[in-house]
Amino acid sequence: MKNYSVKLMVGFWFAFLFYKDVKALRNPEWTPPYHITSSKKDTALKNTEAIFTFKFLDQHTGKNVLTDIKMSYNGKNLTAKKDENGKFSLLVKPGNYLFKFFYDTDHYEMTTDSISVKPGYRTEIEVRFQSSKYPTVCTKPVIYVYPKEKTEVSIKLEMKGKLGFTYPEYKTGWNFVVDSSGTIEMDGKKFNYLFWEGETDLDGNKINFNEGFIVNKNDLTGFFEEKLSAMGLNSKESADYITYWVPLMSANEKNYVHFVFNEDFNEYAKLTITPKPDHVFRVFMVWANAAENNFSKLTEQKIPSLDRKGFTVLEWGGMQKEINLNQ
Repeated sequence: MKNYSVKLMVGFWFAFLFYKDVKALRNPEWTPPYHITSSKKDTALKNTEAIFTFKFLDQHTGKNVLTDIKMSYNGKNLTAKKDENGKFSLLVKPGNYLFKFFYDTDHYEMTTDSISVKPGYRTEIEVRFQSSKYPTVCTKPVIYVYPKEKTEVSIKLEMKGKLGFTYPEYKTGWNFVVDSSGTIEMDGKKFNYLFWEGETDLDGNKINFNEGFIVNKNDLTGFFEEKLSAMGLNSKESADYITYWVPLMSANEKNYVHFVFNEDFNEYAKLTITPKPDHVFRVFMVWANAAENNFSKLTEQKIPSLDRKGFTVLEWGGMQKEINLNQ
């Protein structure tokens, strides 16, 4: 096996990086595909109402998208017709909403997490569409922290490579208070999980890419439901994972999937957590288009499971890369 120089990203939120091949093309500035710019009380709204206001940009040019946008929220389809300021407002009932946006065939469809809006609140979101003209590494790693009770926690990151964007800002580490539900309080704000991005070398000699799975496009959801359940992820974590990865991977008729677990992932990025958790489970998915690769010697990968007793930390993420087996 060869050494592969790749982008490795772990944390939370959506992250998109560009590269033409395994060795080339660095994206100088990372920008999330969507970002909540504000969420505050609007006195013009009733308690039974809430509003989402969207601004759409082309991530490559940074300019406003001028055409109408096809979108859906919680499965309901509509066309976003923007006002004179280039924004689109959607009146909804308070609750949780998952959005999908489609610009055109030259840009990737974008799917959000489940976004909560409170009664009488206006939430403004900036959406950036990424060009589909370039091969893309797509990641959405997340770190969930679940103590038994409200606890002050410190997380230090040591990685072999260059640390990039972090959210909340890493500085010399993440120091925060977190309750048993996993809600993180840091610098006066609340978060569901932590995000970091970095570059490192993924060593093909230390990862057995001849182990893994070939998954047909129509079987992706069932595959992940089975494997994530086997790993010990709960329904919320599994839903976050599936609703992000399946739309991206569905662009391929068949996908190769390999999971990098725990100690194998520590080889590239080590977490030091204080106080020490009872259990830490780390999983990073590497996936590739299986249509044009030789996977004749592939054997099914064994799946370990998370023990959720006591203070537990779960981290998951993934990346798309070119893989040629049996070299």
